[in-house]
Amino acid sequence: MSLDAVGVISRNILKSVEFYALLGIELKETGGPDHWEGTTTSGVRLMLDSVDLVKKLMPDWQEPTGTAMALCFKQASPAAVDRLHAAIIEAGFESIAEPWDAFWGQRYASIRDPDGNHIDLFAAL
Repeated sequence: MSLDAVGVISRNILKSVEFYALLGIELKETGGPDHWEGTTTSGVRLMLDSVDLVKKLMPDWQEPTGTAMALCFKQASPAAVDRLHAAIIEAGFESIAEPWDAFWGQRYASIRDPDGNHIDLFAAL
């Protein structure tokens, strides 16, 4: 068994496509404008589904409040964490935590994707 894909429900898929492109994931429309997919360098697929599609598939679905998990993107170096965080903020997305040297031995930063999901950037110190 292996983790193959992570699905993200998006209110604005095109904005999410722009965001995840900054993280190196080229998402492409597959099966219509409500479903997009791309593959990370580690081979895990990221799938974006529109709120409309999810409501068609699960009529009782309700948009959650808060987040219960984070997607974490490993970077090649501490400087890469700093550069990527700056590029994401410059592109107009929200920072949760500026880059810092975490006590567990990593350079770490946190941001939000367009739908409020928690995204972490990290590299070994």
